[in-house]
Amino acid sequence: MLIENPTVTFSSAPQRRPLRHLGRPSLRTSVSGTRRRARGEAPRVLLLVPSYTRVVEPSPERSSFRALGLDTFEVMKRAGTPIGLLRIATNARLSGFDVKIVDSPFAGWEQERHLVDLGGGSNLVRYGLDDAQLRAVIEEYEPDVIGVQCIYTVQWGNARALADLVKDIDPSIVTVTGGAHPSGDWRYSVPDSPFDHVVINEADQTFTALLQALTEEGGDIDAVPGIAYRRADGAVVRTTASSPYMRILPKRQGLDQRLAMMPLPDFGLLDMSQYEQAYHSSGKRVRAHGSWAQIFSTIGCNVGCDFCYIPMVNGPWRALGTDWFDLHLGEITKRGVTEVLIEDDHLLHDPLYAMRVFELLRKHDLPWVEEGGLSLFNLVLLHLGESFAATMAESERRNPNFRNVLAAMRDGLTCRDLIRAMADGGCYSVYLAVESANEDSLEQSGKPRLNAFQQATGEIVEMFTEYGIQVTGGFMLGFVNPPERPGAEPYVESLEQIEKTIDYAVTLMGHGMAYANPFIVTPLPGTKMWDFQKDYVVRHYDNGWSHEKATMATEQWSAEDIERMRLELLVRANGAEKVTEMVRRGTWPVDA
Repeated sequence: MLIENPTVTFSSAPQRRPLRHLGRPSLRTSVSGTRRRARGEAPRVLLLVPSYTRVVEPSPERSSFRALGLDTFEVMKRAGTPIGLLRIATNARLSGFDVKIVDSPFAGWEQERHLVDLGGGSNLVRYGLDDAQLRAVIEEYEPDVIGVQCIYTVQWGNARALADLVKDIDPSIVTVTGGAHPSGDWRYSVPDSPFDHVVINEADQTFTALLQALTEEGGDIDAVPGIAYRRADGAVVRTTASSPYMRILPKRQGLDQRLAMMPLPDFGLLDMSQYEQAYHSSGKRVRAHGSWAQIFSTIGCNVGCDFCYIPMVNGPWRALGTDWFDLHLGEITKRGVTEVLIEDDHLLHDPLYAMRVFELLRKHDLPWVEEGGLSLFNLVLLHLGESFAATMAESERRNPNFRNVLAAMRDGLTCRDLIRAMADGGCYSVYLAVESANEDSLEQSGKPRLNAFQQATGEIVEMFTEYGIQVTGGFMLGFVNPPERPGAEPYVESLEQIEKTIDYAVTLMGHGMAYANPFIVTPLPGTKMWDFQKDYVVRHYDNGWSHEKATMATEQWSAEDIERMRLELLVRANGAEKVTEMVRRGTWPVDA
C-alpha cells in the first residue's frame, strides 16, 4: 500500500524545537550492522524508552481543585516495566543480536526540568534521562539499529525528538519505532519523524525479521511483513502483513512450540534496581525489599471497545498456558522480583483459566496488583448468576465475551469464589473498569451494559474489600460516538449524564472502594473511534491525549468543561485529603 505524501494532522507542540532530520528516504540497510556480521560479530541493537513529559498548568477556573486551594494541575508521572521492548529484545537476542535496553524515564526518574512553555501558564515538564545522558549511552554502545518504544500518543513528541537526536549523532544509524501510537498512526508517523521504519502491531517476530533484513547481505525490506517506511519520493509504503498476530493455542501446541513464538521475557536485559521504589503506578507496595515488575499471563482482548487500541495492537485474547506462566514466574523471582503488576489486557476472559493463574502466583509467593483493568461486566454476570443470565436476550447471552463466564457458572464458580481465590493468590489491589453509569455510553462504544448495574457493582466492591483487596475504580467521561446510521446525530454524552457517573463513583466509595480514578475519553490512533473523533480534537499531542486532559470539544461542552467534571469526580468521590495526597505523591493514594 502506498500513501502519497500524507499530511500530518496532529503533531507535537509548535513551541518545541523543530526537528532537523525530516523527510529523508528510509535507510534500507544498516551498513555498520552488515559489516559487523561479515566479521562474525553480532550486530548491535539499542532499545530505548524515550524520556517522558507531562503538563503542569493552572487549575481550571471554578474547579474543585481551586476550591481546595490547589492552583496547579499536574498530569501524573506514568511509566512501567517496558514489556513490549522485553518481548522483542528477547527474540532478537535469541536470534543472535547484541541487545541493550535503556528505560529512560526510570533511569532518570528524579530528574525533572522545564522543556516547553505552552502558553497561558502551562508548561511541558520532562522527566528521565536528558539529551546529554542519552547521547553518552548511544555513543558508548555504538549501535547499528536503534528502536524507540512509543506506547502513548501523548509521548510521540518525545519519541520523534529522540530519533532526531540519534540522527544528529550518526545519520547512518537505522531508527525504528513501534507500539500503540505508531501502529495506529503509521501513515503519519513515518513522514512526521526521522524514524526509518515503523513496526506495526504485534512485533515479536516482525522486529527480528526487520533486523535480519537490515543486517544480512542482500536482505529484502519489502519481504518483512507489517512494517512501514518512506521511499525516496516521499511516499509511505506499508508491507503486507502475512499474519498480524501469533496463533498461540495451549490446547493444541506443546510448551516448546509456544516458547518458540513467545520466549520468556529476559528480565536480565533490564536494570532491575530501577524498579525498587516503595510506590508503583497503582500505589504503595506491600514489600520493602526487592523489585516490582509488570508481567502478563495472557495477551490480547476480544471485547472490541471502540475507544481502545488493544484489539488493534495486541490482537485477540490468547492464553500462553499455565506451564508457560509457571516458568515465567520462576525466572523473574530469580531476578529479585518480589511483587508484580498483572498487565493482562483481559485477565478474566476465561475465569477458570484465571483461577489457575492465581494458584501459580501463590506458589511463587508473589503479591500482586491487577492493573490492566478487570472486566466488570464479567464479574457482574458471574455475581448475578444463571437466574439473571436466563433473563438476558438471546443476542446478548450469545455475546462471545460471556461464553467462558457462562461455562464457569455451569462449573459451579461464583463471583465470591473468584475473589477469594484472588486474595488467596496474593492479590492486594485491583483496577476495576467501571467506566460509566450510562448504558447508552457503554453500548454505543461496544461495551456491555452490565457495567452500569450499580447495585451488583456495589456488592462486588464489598466482596473485594471483605477479602482485603483494595479497589481502584476507573471511570470514563465525555463519550463522543458516531451516529448509528447515516444522517443521524452523533452520540455526545451530556454533562448531566457525566454527573450520573460522578454519583456512581461516590456511591461505590460508600461500598468500600479505595479510590475513584476518572479518565477522559480520548481519541487514540488505530481505534474504531479515531477517524470520527479526531474531527473534535482541540489540542496537539503534547498537551492532550493523556486521559487526564480533555482532547475533544463539542457543541454541548468545551474541553475545560470536561476537565472540571473530572476534577469534580476526583474531589467528590475521594475527598480533599486523598486528592491532596495524590497531588503531593504523584501516584494514586492507595496504601497496601
